[in-house]
Amino acid sequence: MKISELVEFNPKRPLKKGEVASFIEMSSVPENGRDINKVDSKIYTGSGSKFRNRDILFARITPCLENGKTCLVSGLSDNEIAFGSTEFIVMAAKNESRDTNYLYYLTRLPEFRLYAQSQMTGSSGRQRVSWQSLSNFEYDFPSSNVRYEAGEFLKKLDDKIEINIKINKTLEQMSKTLFKSWFVDFDPVIDNALDAGNPIPEPLQSRVELRQKVRNSADFKPLPAEIRSLFPNEFEETELGWVPKGWSIVRTEDVALKIGMGPFGSNIKVSTFVNAGVPIISGQHLKAPLLIDGDNNFITPEHAEKLKNSAVYRKDIIFTHAGNIGQVSLIPEDSEYDRYIISQRQFFLRVNESKSSPYYLIHYFRSEKGQHALLSNASQVGVPSIARPSTHLKNISFLNPPMVLLKEFEKFSTPLFHRFSKNRKCGVSLTNLRDTLLPKLISGELSMEDLPDLTTDTEAA
Repeated sequence: MKISELVEFNPKRPLKKGEVASFIEMSSVPENGRDINKVDSKIYTGSGSKFRNRDILFARITPCLENGKTCLVSGLSDNEIAFGSTEFIVMAAKNESRDTNYLYYLTRLPEFRLYAQSQMTGSSGRQRVSWQSLSNFEYDFPSSNVRYEAGEFLKKLDDKIEINIKINKTLEQMSKTLFKSWFVDFDPVIDNALDAGNPIPEPLQSRVELRQKVRNSADFKPLPAEIRSLFPNEFEETELGWVPKGWSIVRTEDVALKIGMGPFGSNIKVSTFVNAGVPIISGQHLKAPLLIDGDNNFITPEHAEKLKNSAVYRKDIIFTHAGNIGQVSLIPEDSEYDRYIISQRQFFLRVNESKSSPYYLIHYFRSEKGQHALLSNASQVGVPSIARPSTHLKNISFLNPPMVLLKEFEKFSTPLFHRFSKNRKCGVSLTNLRDTLLPKLISGELSMEDLPDLTTDTEAA
């Protein structure tokens, strides 16, 4: 059976030229993900794909097609028509209530994607597949009931994956909010100064006004007295501006056990990779506050020993100095491996935990101030890079609160990071389960009786 018997390609969706409508960029469609990241609005000029909720957007151009950019439209208002890139093929199930989920997951099937790639035409670097070519895809489709059940099961898996992602965004935001309140806005110090009747410097008055509004709100909850007592009630002027009195200004090297670079590129290359051993960290693993395990290359333990100056461990902070500069991640305490080697584009900080906190510093270097300090020595000529990265990192000055206060911050942030890590591992397990089952469910090889109970087998920690 041809897919065109189940799908209407580029269906007519009414949208008047000149109307302001929701717009979806190609960049808002995730790679190998179901849900749109962002919806903008634009004036419809008469050009672009048009779609509504429950339509499937299939990227038809290289490299977006190869990278897995396909999504199921959601989040629009009822009956709303949106538009997007001309490089989307819009696919709508002819039986929307029964086949939409199944057909979306069919577009994720390796067999379908390979077929689409084989039909691409055009000049190198700008190849596209046409909707007419896609419509000729033939498959031994199972019955309507099997298609419906397969689509529903895969949807439940993706729903759980998305819930974990949203929970982790909330956890990250909670930790960032506390860091900003305590160590950027100095809210507890302002509270203490106001209660003590101490003067607050003029440059901080705008913060005081904002804080007064919070303090006067009906739902204001002050910090416990034992935590507030750890903060001073005065400010002092320093090279970094007005800061809480008694807090130290330090350089990174003052609180470091070690700052190190990745090896020369000639020491890590494809010819040195093996199937298992010591994993290599590269930029793809540094896209979140915590190191992303998975898809690592490996070198032998013997080779890793020769590169021991570039070895990193749990609670080390990893930075990128060439390419995607500004990347910063902490190796979590429950990381998949206990030792890694960083690539030639990375460098690292090992914190002396008697002098500062890796949890404080990962927040600092991912904050606006920390990123500004980190990238102040960067060049955008050619490949973006940070000049003399280890020396530059050593000399970055920052505010280092007393250890007793950093330990109090860790009491809050560390459990959030642990939960973040566990949720992400659960998400990886769910993703692997989905990708393993998907071909067998799409083909009808597996029945519902063969499948795990998602309510008990895949709960996040």
